[in-house]
Amino acid sequence: MGCTVRDKHVRAARKIRPAYKPELEIDLDRVALSKSIVESSLKNLVYHPGLTGSTSGSCCVHSGTSFEESVWGYCTEENLQEILLKHLEFLYDQAVSNLIDLGCEESVAMRAVLSNGHCYGESDVLKNIVNNSLSYLNISSNGDQSEAGFTDLRDLEEYSLDGMVYLLQQVRPSFSKGDAMWCLLMSELHVGKASTMDLPNRGTCCAKEDSHGEGTLDLAGFMAPALCRFHGGWAFGNGGGPEFSGKGWFSMNNAELKLQREIECPRRFNLSPTMKSLLKRNVAAFAAGFRASMKQKQKQIDDGTSGEGADPTHVESEESVGSVLEKFRDLNLDDNLESVGEDGVIVTLLRQVKDLEKKLKERKEWAQKKAMQAAQKVSDELTELKSLNSERESIQMLKKGKQAVDESTVKRLSELENAVRKATCQRDTANAIVRTLENQNAEIRAEREGLKLSASESMKACMEESKKEKKCLKKHLAWQKQKLKLQDEITAEKEKIKALYKSLAQITQDEKEIEAKRVEEQKAKEQALAQVEEEQRSKEAAEAHNKRKLETLRLKIELDFQRRKDDHQRLEQELSLLKASSDTDSSHLSSNVWEPERSQGENIAKLLEELDKLEGSYESEANNDRECIICMKDEVSVVFLPCAHQVVCGSCSDNFFSSNNGGGGKVTCPCCRAVVQQRIHIFGATS
Repeated sequence: MGCTVRDKHVRAARKIRPAYKPELEIDLDRVALSKSIVESSLKNLVYHPGLTGSTSGSCCVHSGTSFEESVWGYCTEENLQEILLKHLEFLYDQAVSNLIDLGCEESVAMRAVLSNGHCYGESDVLKNIVNNSLSYLNISSNGDQSEAGFTDLRDLEEYSLDGMVYLLQQVRPSFSKGDAMWCLLMSELHVGKASTMDLPNRGTCCAKEDSHGEGTLDLAGFMAPALCRFHGGWAFGNGGGPEFSGKGWFSMNNAELKLQREIECPRRFNLSPTMKSLLKRNVAAFAAGFRASMKQKQKQIDDGTSGEGADPTHVESEESVGSVLEKFRDLNLDDNLESVGEDGVIVTLLRQVKDLEKKLKERKEWAQKKAMQAAQKVSDELTELKSLNSERESIQMLKKGKQAVDESTVKRLSELENAVRKATCQRDTANAIVRTLENQNAEIRAEREGLKLSASESMKACMEESKKEKKCLKKHLAWQKQKLKLQDEITAEKEKIKALYKSLAQITQDEKEIEAKRVEEQKAKEQALAQVEEEQRSKEAAEAHNKRKLETLRLKIELDFQRRKDDHQRLEQELSLLKASSDTDSSHLSSNVWEPERSQGENIAKLLEELDKLEGSYESEANNDRECIICMKDEVSVVFLPCAHQVVCGSCSDNFFSSNNGGGGKVTCPCCRAVVQQRIHIFGATS
């Protein structure tokens, strides 16, 4: 890369200094180191004979239009492996640094990477390592701990590289280990892209194409991240092979022979039998899916060869790579960093401060680097100037000794003077640049101080906001307690309301029952009243009939009495006549006369007795209507209101009311069962 001794010294010192890793900061030195390693390796990279499977033979340099093919140099498999391991080491270190930036401790991040930080997934290698490590941390936080697969990063790097090389050799059986490592290096460790790459100098290094193109390989459709979509521990999958949707096709005879070779696990590591079986199963599933996809593509191409044209392999590969990579551009590993309210503002300010500090550090390092380069350049130019001055003095001395000078010497002298002037101008320019950089450095320092002040103010504001938040939390807790208390009261009131509703329903039910009873009693009362009225009417009719009968009897008695009286007068007259006619027969006649009179008197007496009995029966019947229905002796003297029944006497009324009021019930009329609201004492003619 062409760096000076001073630059190397600065880089070495920079590595020794304590690591200052602000959030979201990228380790530029390590990036530069990785790029320098790769570029320096590519510049001297030539296809080695051992990469084709042989250990000896002549190598052929492939010349092409791309940069990777133009820098095809001599390099052994060990060199390629070392370059890829260094690249993997840088990626794993970067992944650990990213996990630390996300808030994990260094030991936790290292354990997560060693346990589940494999480089297979749907994105690039770095994102896959970070995502798989984060998934392990999420699973371990839920209580599921999985045993660590490796003890240090070196074993993990070697295992990952061997796994990618082995997988690429399964996809491209014609590749040797060196070919696979070169393709991985050119594709930045992307197995999908590496599987679509062709080796330079196809005629000597790779399988030759036949005249019909049966050996042509286009894996543009197979290079998608599905090739790298492996999960489930440190094997290459979880039991199912990936799905393929390729555009190109293999020669089925050659591909079947190459893919049916024995699948062997790398014996470099002491893997457990479980991991070996899982690795074999997943690679076998991958190869089976690959073969099935090739058969399907062969059928499709055989069906459509008549009217379809073939696009260039390189264009199809690039289009497929772009179409697949577009699906993963929007992946974001920082979705779990949430900030709300003032915390989000503070985090944003802290990020801005750290970004500015990072820019300040970068500018400072750049200024120091430029200043040191300028100083080195000035020192070199001063050395050259001294040499030029010495040459000038020697030339002047030669001028004094000689009269004629060659034209070439004069021209050389003028060139040297011009070079001196240019060096002086460059020195002045470098000094001006150094002063400008120093001014910029001072401005950046001032900005840094201002940012520190703003950060301190932000921290003060954050403290105040935290105090306010605590107060609000206390108020919130008080309100929560009051809310709970009110909820308890509301619950109690709801229970009371439910009880009241139940009592109201019971009262309503009782009211309905009472109303039904009242309706029944009203009907019974109406029936009783109708019956009483009917009895009253029958009683009145009987009384009228009895009165008519009594009047008839009286008239009959009067007539009989008058007739008897007339008969008595007639008999008296006859008696007087008989007395006058005969004295002798007076005794006999008198006895015969008094006997009829005695019988007549008896008849009259009988009639009077019957009349008295009849009048007594009417009087007793009238007296029975006025008797008390309780004692059946005394005359009724109490009227019940509102029914207006007069059925009890005064003493029975008092006893009846006292007995019912003593039981707590309402007093009802014994005749119609209506509720008695008031009673009135009356006094008749007999009282």
